Amino acid sequence: MGMTLNRVDVIVLFVADVDRARTFYRATFGLEPQTEDEVSAFYKLDTISIALLGPAAAHDLLSADAVAVDPSAGTHSQLVAFVTDVDATYADLVAQGVVFVREPTDRAWGLRTAHFTDPDGHIWEIAQPVETVGHISEMAQSLVGK
Repeated sequence: MGMTLNRVDVIVLFVADVDRARTFYRATFGLEPQTEDEVSAFYKLDTISIALLGPAAAHDLLSADAVAVDPSAGTHSQLVAFVTDVDATYADLVAQGVVFVREPTDRAWGLRTAHFTDPDGHIWEIAQPVETVGHISEMAQSLVGK
């Protein structure tokens, strides 16, 4: 019998500069590390944790060959955070100097989304369910557990 993946507990983000990433996560999301040192920071959220690992910590965890701390082009993942009001959150983040790669947009699948990057190029999406043709899509409802 194989393993069943029921949830993700920790997201590990490899970052080029831990201090810069820590500053971003504090200023942007108001997060304070639960633990931190010169090469890493660990944040505990409600149901998931985020670990930021600088090059030394990332290479120690895996290897120098396995970790691309400074990816060449494009993104390989996206983190999604559901918010109450995408437009208000977007305005707050823009006021903080966060640069968005996509402004708030209603999606056919029942979400309103906007996208920005952290200092290491990780794509973040803020999202909220929206009504589409008079109803909220089943997909959007299932994503937010409503």
